[in-house]
Amino acid sequence: MRRRRKRHGVMIEREQLALPNAPNEVWSIDFVMDTLANGRRLKCLTIADDFTKEAVDIVVDHGISGLYVARALDRAARFRGYPKAVRTDQGPEFTSRALDQWA
Repeated sequence: MRRRRKRHGVMIEREQLALPNAPNEVWSIDFVMDTLANGRRLKCLTIADDFTKEAVDIVVDHGISGLYVARALDRAARFRGYPKAVRTDQGPEFTSRALDQWA
């Protein structure tokens, strides 16, 4: 039996992310998931300020859509003001039309 050679992906130089210089400049949003004892999935949407490392908001529910994310960002912005930029991964909740309209 022949061994297959590993295919290495193309190495692309990554762009360095700029560090924020003040609070409310850049927020990061991401999901943390867990499972309850009864087997139901639980999603936590975390919104964090990159400069202060403070949790701006944490939303917990069984299902969180793009519209839900946009509403959570609006609610957080009412208390803190809108950030200049928001960092996300490419998850389906973050690539929705509702979040595009919010941005």
